Amino acid sequence: MKATVRSLILFVLALSVAACGASTAVPAAPEATAEPTSTAAETPTQAAAQTGIVTVGIDPSFEPFVFIKDGKLAGFDIDLLNAMAADGDFEVAYVVSSFDEIFEGLQNGKYDAAISAITITDGRKEIVDFSAPYFESGNAPVSFYNPGQGIAIRTENTAIIGPESLTTGMRVGVKSGTTGAAFAAENTGAELVEFGESKPALDALAAGEVDAVIVDIPVIVGYIKNNPSAGIRVTGGPVTEESYGIAVSKDKPEVLAMLNATLANVRGSDQYTKLFNTWFGTP
Repeated sequence: MKATVRSLILFVLALSVAACGASTAVPAAPEATAEPTSTAAETPTQAAAQTGIVTVGIDPSFEPFVFIKDGKLAGFDIDLLNAMAADGDFEVAYVVSSFDEIFEGLQNGKYDAAISAITITDGRKEIVDFSAPYFESGNAPVSFYNPGQGIAIRTENTAIIGPESLTTGMRVGVKSGTTGAAFAAENTGAELVEFGESKPALDALAAGEVDAVIVDIPVIVGYIKNNPSAGIRVTGGPVTEESYGIAVSKDKPEVLAMLNATLANVRGSDQYTKLFNTWFGTP
């Protein structure tokens, strides 16, 4: 498959990758031989050829979007970006990092772009640019997979039915630096317990260490599918409406243009539908 051939996956899987704030060491991504330039006459393929390799920061704790399976990167985001790389004839160097460090890396030039179910927000637009949305509410055949934050609780809990139920005395797990953490801080009276990754937060919920967890609904559903005996469920519907986009360094307008062009091509073909059905077609 061309996407696989054109994708240069550079990352080292360490036992600490899922630890709070962990960042794996990776080889430095090769640089393009010439500084990319852009003219009105350039096609997306020409721009891609000049860019050469796009260094992309990822946080592999957002299954089914980005995760590690059998020592390899997997997920809808990875397959989508690989398909875009095949379309534009460029290569992708994936660099594993924590979610917070991704945005720092985009600002200091460590990464050209980042993808990990990243919600497009006005606040984030102040420090990075975003591609057109690639995953929006209404895309999914079932509401479970719509982007947006949801509330996970233990199956036997009937008292928590929405954010208004998360009051003083309760403990709510959140993934630090996410829109779920921001929502919980602004809309609940509960004590917030921050985790570096989503899975430990949901593990804590299953163990009874927190009363609820607020993270992306597809992440909760993925956890439930992988841990059917955990005894947790989603209560109510999405508490936010969100769209996911590829974050791009403000110093890389040529990368943004290339990603938007190739994303439009992939979404305009049957590739996007096939990828979507592969990851989200069955609840």
